[in-house]
Amino acid sequence: MIVAGLSNEEFASKLRSLPFPFDTADKGTSVEIFHGAHGRFETNAPVRVFAPYKIDGEDNILAAYTCTPLVKFPVSSLKPGEKVKGTTVAELGNRNRPLSMIVYKKDGKDYVLLANSDRGLMKIRLEGVDKIEGIVKPVRGGTGTAGLPYDKLESITGVQKLDAFGKEHAVLLVARGGKTNLETIALP
Repeated sequence: MIVAGLSNEEFASKLRSLPFPFDTADKGTSVEIFHGAHGRFETNAPVRVFAPYKIDGEDNILAAYTCTPLVKFPVSSLKPGEKVKGTTVAELGNRNRPLSMIVYKKDGKDYVLLANSDRGLMKIRLEGVDKIEGIVKPVRGGTGTAGLPYDKLESITGVQKLDAFGKEHAVLLVARGGKTNLETIALP
């Protein structure tokens, strides 16, 4: 099991691998990312949501951070006590908080479906994620974006949480008009 969190150490952002059932906790892996909206490498940005994803047969974690950089980390690099630099594969606009994400396949292509606090639901194309060099230059402007392309799904609003529901659908926890509902959609 992998858990994201912050510590009071120099590299504050941590990813921890915990054996299940829980009996011990290791030191975790200190993670550093380039945050395009802030224009710098950071060790204190918090991972908000993440999902496992295989890239060229290798297990990876795709992590979405506050202000919405999307970063990949090879699981093999997440070793206790190590310091790892992730590859920022997308900058999806600052002043935003990721809420939930899933990775899925449709028509032979891989996507991330990412719910956000201020930018709604995004469908991010993962084509080329294996070859992307990573973002290492500032991405300016409140809605500045770079890296992997995405579509904003304007017709789906208020998504707080989501999960896969079989191979062709997603289940959504949606808050609209003072009510919270559970809805299903065909994966876009």
